[in-house]
Amino acid sequence: MKLKLWLLGLALPLIPLFAEDALKLQIIHSQNLVQNADFSQLKDNQLPVNWYFDNCSKSPHFRTTVVNDPSGNYLAVNTEWNKFGYWLQNIPVKEGVYYYVSCEVQSDNPAVAIWLMANAKKTATVKSPGNIRYFISMATRHGEDRRQLLKDFIDENLIPTLSPTQWYRISQEVIFPLDREIEVCAMRFGIYGGYAGQGRFRNPVFREAKAELKVEVAGTGWQEIYIKGAQPERVQVNPDSEKQSFVFILPRAKHIYQVVLSGKDGKKITREIANE
Repeated sequence: MKLKLWLLGLALPLIPLFAEDALKLQIIHSQNLVQNADFSQLKDNQLPVNWYFDNCSKSPHFRTTVVNDPSGNYLAVNTEWNKFGYWLQNIPVKEGVYYYVSCEVQSDNPAVAIWLMANAKKTATVKSPGNIRYFISMATRHGEDRRQLLKDFIDENLIPTLSPTQWYRISQEVIFPLDREIEVCAMRFGIYGGYAGQGRFRNPVFREAKAELKVEVAGTGWQEIYIKGAQPERVQVNPDSEKQSFVFILPRAKHIYQVVLSGKDGKKITREIANE
């Protein structure tokens, strides 16, 4: 019996004992175009440089404080019931380019959102361009009690909630159409109605959606890397080289890419990485 098991072992594909070490992935995102994204630079009034507040409701009751926290500075915005106001910054953009926009949020009552607005201009072909708007908010606004109720049926990590204690990242991939002469987008995040209380915001991101993926391959016998949707999708690996590096472009955000490393005798390693 022992001899048969030993012979069976010889017939199996030769996969390294620590197969995960044979494939290492590093994602390199495009530069964040938001200035003073960590709110570390403050004006004399202790509010963030490069940011401006649009008090849509003209309410005298909005109050914003920059809170220094070990996990990262954040803006705490206090509001009355059913008021609208946003912190904003103008971001230079290019037409026809995909961007990834996000911000981490908390709330103990008010509704929170990201609101993007770009002014399009009249052109020879577009007489009434209008504004290009994207509104990014919570898909659902369940509280923590709702999460507890649903977690027996749904993975609780997949249940978005507005929480007073946990940070949740709201995000979207957006594109500005061609031939509208759009050069700037106003990125706004803040309060869009809801109950009185406080909304909190940190780590705003506005960057090109595409990212670089550095792939390192260790060990011999590997022949190919395949990543569906990447640029390029497929590259050949030198089976005789002990260590090799490759760079792929991941063109879209909010997308999970599957990296497949294949070698001789059918050995294969599959890993997933999210561009977000």
